[in-house]
Amino acid sequence: MKIAGKKIGLSTQVFSAMILGAVLGLLFGDVMVKLEFIGTVWLNCIKLIVVPMVLMTIITGITSQKDLKTLGRIAVRIMAFYIITTLIASVVGLLVAGIVQPGKYANFTGLESKEVSGSADITIADFFINMFSANMFQTFVEANILQTVIIAILIGVAIMLVKNEDHRQKLISGCDALCSMVFSLIGMIMKASPVGILFLMGASFGKYGTGIFTSMATLLGTYYLSCLVHILVVYGGILFIGAGINPFKFIKESAELWVYTLSTCSSVAAIPVNMKVAREKFNVPDRISSFTVPLGSQMNYDGSVLLYGCVIMFICQVCGQAVSIEMMLRVVLLSAILSTGGGGVPGSGIVKLLVVVEAFNLPTEIVGIIAAFYRLFDMGTTTNNCLGDLVGTVLISRLEEKRSRR
Repeated sequence: MKIAGKKIGLSTQVFSAMILGAVLGLLFGDVMVKLEFIGTVWLNCIKLIVVPMVLMTIITGITSQKDLKTLGRIAVRIMAFYIITTLIASVVGLLVAGIVQPGKYANFTGLESKEVSGSADITIADFFINMFSANMFQTFVEANILQTVIIAILIGVAIMLVKNEDHRQKLISGCDALCSMVFSLIGMIMKASPVGILFLMGASFGKYGTGIFTSMATLLGTYYLSCLVHILVVYGGILFIGAGINPFKFIKESAELWVYTLSTCSSVAAIPVNMKVAREKFNVPDRISSFTVPLGSQMNYDGSVLLYGCVIMFICQVCGQAVSIEMMLRVVLLSAILSTGGGGVPGSGIVKLLVVVEAFNLPTEIVGIIAAFYRLFDMGTTTNNCLGDLVGTVLISRLEEKRSRR
């Protein structure tokens, strides 16, 4: 798109579409809700390419490493980053909600709850079993991303271990060619992003209107405050100390990513945008981002555990229940463990939230109310998750650069 001879960037187009969609949703709510199918078609096109994208980016990310030792070092570092920041995120959510105390100002009179259903029986054994597929084609059909990640890692490592040099190089070249085709298709779909986002946002505001600002405002505001604290203090501190990057510059440079995630609420759909920002804004080589970003989409859930902490504290305040240090520690550990188990939990986000609340014998009615407005929470959840993937990717890239200079 061009105006007066100047090309408008995709992030500007997406942001403009998001604002215009919100305005149209408020003005013509019923019409925008009926036209939601246009945004859904665009979103389906993204879902169409998700499995091959995750499969090929991780395979090529692995095969582009110098050797398995390099791959192992990157894998250990990025997983350690994701685990540590997830634990910190839970603490941040509890502390911010404890200081702001949104539950004391909440008023749920007149709000309708939404029934939340799904399995709450999650064991460590089930989690690990669900990670490994018994049929890769069934995994692809069901779009089980966690299993797809494991399959891609196994294939990538297998290619690296092929002893015949000629065969190994042919396999690597073939995967690179397929990856190029996948990203060519993604480029086609991304050009339609402003249109899809406009109708998705219009439908969301057409359904909920401004009621959210007079009902769930206390919890929603506290949650977004905790997200902001986590981004500026935790991510910002890590970037400043570990990579020498100014936190505010990072927010500015990553605008294309967080505008996109606020609009789509999809971590997996944001993978190509995340990799693009990492490459173009922070000079991260594809051999790193093609491994760390898809992995983060399944392992890093900082935004989710921020919400768990806020909701637990919020419900305790509404009920007048005291929160002990022991309970806070249990919340931190349970949130961190549960957040990585999305592949085996039907309904994902809101169901996992229900599981956390039930684990502490707290009333679940408020979770039902949250479910009715979950997309507005999911905007922050997805954005925080994806920014965490980007921060970890940039940090690992800088550490690898420092190592290569030695």
